[in-house]
Amino acid sequence: MANTKLILEEGTHDGAIRVDKAWDLFFESNPTIPKGHGGRLIQFTNWLWEELGKKAGNLNKNAKSELTLTIPTLSQEALDFLLRILSFWANEIRLKKGATVSENLWKKPVVNVFDDESLDSSERSLAVRDEDSFQRFFMPLLGPGRAFFRVELIEHGESAARFHSHSEVDEYYLILEGSGTLRYNDKDVEVKRGDLIGKPTGPDDTSQLIADRGEALRILDMEVWHDRPYYSKDLIFNPDFNEIVMRGPGWGALFPAEALDNSNDFRMHYDEGYKRTKDGGWVPSKARGHKKVRVKAPS
Repeated sequence: MANTKLILEEGTHDGAIRVDKAWDLFFESNPTIPKGHGGRLIQFTNWLWEELGKKAGNLNKNAKSELTLTIPTLSQEALDFLLRILSFWANEIRLKKGATVSENLWKKPVVNVFDDESLDSSERSLAVRDEDSFQRFFMPLLGPGRAFFRVELIEHGESAARFHSHSEVDEYYLILEGSGTLRYNDKDVEVKRGDLIGKPTGPDDTSQLIADRGEALRILDMEVWHDRPYYSKDLIFNPDFNEIVMRGPGWGALFPAEALDNSNDFRMHYDEGYKRTKDGGWVPSKARGHKKVRVKAPS
């Protein structure tokens, strides 16, 4: 197994991975990272992961013993975040400034889901606290795998999310503190500390967690995607609002569920000339190449 050493340097270097150029592209030259959680963090990490895989793969016998990454001038929280990702690829990471080389800056791939105080600056930058809520995002601090984790504090009387299902995500919840109610399809279930809840993709299982039993509810929300998060196209259905959210590459929309054809309607009328409307209805169309024009039934 190769043991690649990574050198971070602000000056350009032949053969270096140009993190500075990618940083400008993803973060618009901002020396820090977006507060909280955002898609750009995941997108940047995916890019860096692929570049490191080409040049620093641990199973590549031809991997260089030393690899330089050209970096921009970064805040401490941004540098800590970068070191987190690089530490998956090398046991030795050093920052070079002129003739000075730092000690080994390797970061452990560990977060603590109970301790919200003893955080390094990269962990603090992914924690969002306001008057109404608290969330700590752990991805991509733990690498850009197919999983997504966050801790969320649900105040009494509130819920973690809408009543919803996913088409491309297996979702699990671990109750860390407190008690509440799990809405699961058409049933209400009491949940308490230590309960692990499963909601796999497949049978359109729909769930919601509500802190309605006199205390706050602290949960670990875990998603496992069929591909890396936001690489897959995921449909989220919210029955309470009868709406569908689309997310993933090239997708980003919210529309009423009535706008979807059911399978029987699709099979019967696919070759006919009509246009669907936003409310799920349709109007006749004179589009060429169709067998006939769909005739609207009398009201």
